[in-house]
Amino acid sequence: MNYDILIKNGYLVLPTAVIKADMLVKEGKICGIVENSDNIEAKEVIDAKGRYVMPGAIDPHVHAGHGEPHRETFTTASMSAAAGGVTTFIDMPLSQPSTLTIEAYNDKIDEVNNKSVVDIALYGGLVDGYLDKIPAIHRAGGQAYKAFMCRCPNFHMTEDGPLLEGMELVADLGGVVTVHAENDTLIYHLKEKFKKQGKNDIEAFIESHPLYAELEAIQRFIFLAGLAPGAGAHIAHMSVPEGAEEVKYARAEGIDISVETCPQYLGLNTDILFEKGGIAKCDPPARPQEVVDYLWEYVLDGTIDMIASDHSPHPFEKKVVPLDEFDKANNGCNGLQTMIPVIIDEGIIKRDMSLPLFARFTAYNAARRFGLYPEKGALEIGADADFYILNLDGQWLCKAEDLYYTNKHSAFDGRLFNGKIETTYVRGVKVFDGEQIVAEPGHGKFVKMNIG
Repeated sequence: MNYDILIKNGYLVLPTAVIKADMLVKEGKICGIVENSDNIEAKEVIDAKGRYVMPGAIDPHVHAGHGEPHRETFTTASMSAAAGGVTTFIDMPLSQPSTLTIEAYNDKIDEVNNKSVVDIALYGGLVDGYLDKIPAIHRAGGQAYKAFMCRCPNFHMTEDGPLLEGMELVADLGGVVTVHAENDTLIYHLKEKFKKQGKNDIEAFIESHPLYAELEAIQRFIFLAGLAPGAGAHIAHMSVPEGAEEVKYARAEGIDISVETCPQYLGLNTDILFEKGGIAKCDPPARPQEVVDYLWEYVLDGTIDMIASDHSPHPFEKKVVPLDEFDKANNGCNGLQTMIPVIIDEGIIKRDMSLPLFARFTAYNAARRFGLYPEKGALEIGADADFYILNLDGQWLCKAEDLYYTNKHSAFDGRLFNGKIETTYVRGVKVFDGEQIVAEPGHGKFVKMNIG
């Protein structure tokens, strides 16, 4: 057999082990893993000596700007993903219009197929008044649904009654309900309190989003999940370590629950928020370093399932504001291109995170949770040939102007990262060569979830 690609002399990083082996690719699929490839021919041979062949990362939480090209597009978001080792991402329903109907969902599918260089799955939304739209989106491949337990500027808040009703519906269909877990009443009480005191700085923002407001919402969501067995429950962008303890208890009680955290909660802290200002503003906010270190413990013990960027781009004028008018800065950080580098640096390099755990945290667990496995998520025979080559001895300086975002700003601007992504492939096609994007928009495809 004449193969399309042979990757030899490298270390393949699997969910359970790191093995010295060569990998064969044909027609976009991994078709062989062999100890010795000396007598094997291929159209393209990659010498990965001293390098690690990593499963393409899956980012389960991206706001790619559909309908708001001043923020981002599927082209710029997917180029950022490819340069950051992300071969598949899942786009959230906070689009213009929101992805709450099958018509809006299908429009997004068309845009993905025409504009992306990596593969993309799509969320639906769980919003009061639109619950009857969920079955059609489910059949189209959107089997995860986002809900906000607090107010959001560009998406509907879902109160507990409709949230539970929606979870029961999703339980019947087979799918996952993901929540932004913060207590709305607590947050807005604190906001009004500080407003009356004339406080509108970074400190007021942090103090109006306390850890306990997030923890309470996590506890309440777990309670609702117990009332809707059969619905997968997922907590988005968790920043509070105590929430991981709650997840542990819930799993012990048989509740099907997973959780993601983000690079802004593992690689930033409140000191950096004060330094960077609105560029580093996100919701929940970055936490003190002692909280960051505590959260890492739950990553390293496997309680926290996956990393997600929560990439939420905004123009400069919506992020850079006077520090005494901090409420005018939009919430959300650019993070898609730097997500995997943060985890390489903070996890593998600084905290001795094992490579198999890294593979599970960045690819395998998300693929399984969101119905993308076995095509995505692991270097296995029959899987899509989604991978990147990692040089752990390499370094690179993050310069915001070099990132592929429409709005070129980053809270990690100026940081020297350890570990360099040298090339990225999506379904056996090189999309990033270490210096630039080399695939055309349209190579990326919409992928259906298969959870139910």
